[in-house]
Amino acid sequence: MIYQLLFLSKTVLFTVIVLGQLLVGCNQPGGNNAAKAAGIGQVVNVGDYGAKGDGRTDDTKAIQAAINAADAGDTVVIPQGTFLIQTIRLRSNVHLKGIGTLKQLTPKDEEDYTLQRQHSKWPLIRAHRVSDIDLSFRAETMNEAIYVSTSENISIRNSYIVGDSSKLRSFPGILLYQCNNCRVSDTEISNYGKARQSASSYQPGTGIRVLASEYVTLNQNNIHHNGENGIFIHATSGVTIDRNRIHHNGMSAIQIAFGSAALEKDFAITNNRFEYNAADAIDINNRTAHQAIPINGLIASNYSTDNGFVDGQSTPDGSGIATLINVSDVVIRNNRSVKNNRPALYLENCGEIDFNNNYTDGTIEIVHRFTAINLRQNTFANLLLLANANGESLFLDHNTVNRVSLPTGIQIDSLVFTGNQIKSGPVHFNLSGRIRFENNTLHSEDPLGALLVVNASSTTIRNNRINSTGGAAITTRKSAGHVQIDSNVVESRNACVFDDGSPRMKVTNNTFVALPGGEQQRTFMSRNPDGLLLENNEHRAGKQDNSIRLIGQGTARIVRERIVTGYPDYGSVEVTEE
Repeated sequence: MIYQLLFLSKTVLFTVIVLGQLLVGCNQPGGNNAAKAAGIGQVVNVGDYGAKGDGRTDDTKAIQAAINAADAGDTVVIPQGTFLIQTIRLRSNVHLKGIGTLKQLTPKDEEDYTLQRQHSKWPLIRAHRVSDIDLSFRAETMNEAIYVSTSENISIRNSYIVGDSSKLRSFPGILLYQCNNCRVSDTEISNYGKARQSASSYQPGTGIRVLASEYVTLNQNNIHHNGENGIFIHATSGVTIDRNRIHHNGMSAIQIAFGSAALEKDFAITNNRFEYNAADAIDINNRTAHQAIPINGLIASNYSTDNGFVDGQSTPDGSGIATLINVSDVVIRNNRSVKNNRPALYLENCGEIDFNNNYTDGTIEIVHRFTAINLRQNTFANLLLLANANGESLFLDHNTVNRVSLPTGIQIDSLVFTGNQIKSGPVHFNLSGRIRFENNTLHSEDPLGALLVVNASSTTIRNNRINSTGGAAITTRKSAGHVQIDSNVVESRNACVFDDGSPRMKVTNNTFVALPGGEQQRTFMSRNPDGLLLENNEHRAGKQDNSIRLIGQGTARIVRERIVTGYPDYGSVEVTEE
């Protein structure tokens, strides 16, 4: 019998060999007793109960009879062939191994998925109030391949299931409801629902749908060409999604949607590939709460590309790494994202988010409230905060970023940049809160310069290398309070620093180099200085231009300034020199 089964795919080859050995043993005297003694139960062949597998006969009753006749620990085998069935029901501790194909007959009732009816009356396989079952099967279905409810310790593995791709509102391929400790692994799930036709609309049809469950593992599956999401999760905790390939689905690869009870927590989404899905790679969306809910989430080592398009047209979605709304306590690390439609990371009303060691050609977008967002050792294109952003702490450490966009009027209690490489300025600070900008490299070719400090309660600019070829490298307005510029190396056309009267500004221990090519070749300019301190700075201005230029009225204290080239001009400003 083993040799008759060797034509099977690699995904079930090992299972086939083992089952063949068992079936041979069952045909020998004492064979079933030997299997029982080994603790693996008997093998029950549905052919012995009248199943034909000829693709013409309704084999529902025969297969159900085999399942009903099996004892606990037995394995019901679907041999080679095509078995037409309506719905079969599983029993606790009776396993199913499908070598042939189970093909669903037209269900007795014509049904479509709706929000009110999220499961059909006639799935191919039904499991209710059962436990300790291992399934491996091949199926072509019109409704769910398997619907499991109020059950535990169910393992679906090494399976191949195909839905009805002509159905506009399809039930999911696999539905788990109120289940505990269940697993889907090494399984291919496709064509549940019609392919998405429009960038502006979509229709139901999900690969795996998990509702109101606990401790679910989904790993090494191939989920593709379904009408809506690859995986959808709701009211569920303790989910591991690892090493899956999820592609060409009509909405997000993975969507986690929240109910009013906020039961969704403890997620690990790791080592997956998300490709050509019409919406986000991962969408964790808590629209029901008014504040961020801690979910203890890990999103790590995933790869995503080309999400957010339908036939080349952009959809409203398509985040490359994740969309997070109203959640907290999420770690996002070591992910890679390229060529996706929308921001790589979209954060709306989030609490504590740690985003580290990720690579993407996309944007990080932050909207509304946030508590503490840490961006560490990432490479990304842009950081964008919308004008309604209001947060406690935003920390950027050793990132490589093309551009930082901070609109006027945002509020951040503590904004810290340390050790970053910012490839294109300007960086515009006009916000409420404290700013620390230290050990960064910043280049700008913009006429507005590199750093513009308009408003903040305090700003420290220290130990940076700043190069500006378009305008004054650092500009400070009179509305910017408690500005300290210390120990920087600044190269700039026109002026390294242009101060518009920021009160009690301290400029210390810097090296200022004025580049040729601007209207002036000056190092420091201040208009109406207000208690300005210049101490121990080195100035390299144009030989025929001012190194330090003070204009208007005001006061300044100048201590041990080193003017290598150029000359000072203090105008009518009241200056104390030491």
